[in-house]
Amino acid sequence: MRIAKKTLLSAWLIGALAGCQKSPEKFFSDEEKNQPLVIKEVYRDNEKSSHIILMNGAEKPHFHDRHSFEVLLVSGSNNLHFSDRVVELRKDQPVKVNKGTLHWAENTGKGYSILSVSFFPPFDGKDRRFTE
Repeated sequence: MRIAKKTLLSAWLIGALAGCQKSPEKFFSDEEKNQPLVIKEVYRDNEKSSHIILMNGAEKPHFHDRHSFEVLLVSGSNNLHFSDRVVELRKDQPVKVNKGTLHWAENTGKGYSILSVSFFPPFDGKDRRFTE
C-alpha cells in the first residue's frame, strides 16, 4: 500500500508537471525564470514532500543528513553530480539519492531546467550542509 501510494503520487506529480494539469513553466513567474534557483513545494503528506525546482546555473555541493530524495528532469538539461560520478538527468529515469550523499545539480542547457524532486521524509528546508 505504501509503495503504491508513493507511485500514484509520483505519477500524479509527473503528469501535472508534464502538462496534464499545469505546464511546468506556469509554476514560475517571468522574474523567477531569471533567478539562479527557485524551489516550490507542490505536495506534502506525512511521508514525503514534492517540489518543483527551476534552475539556472548550479547548486553548491551539499549533503542532506536527514532526507533522501528522488529527482526527475521535467524540462531542459541538467546533470546531477556526486563525488565519484556525474549522472545526466532524463525525463523518464528518476534518480534516487540517499541521505548523507554529497551531490549538486547543474543546469547544462541554454535557458533554465525544471526538476521534480520528492524528499523522504518531508523536507524541512533546513537540512542542507554545504562542503567547505
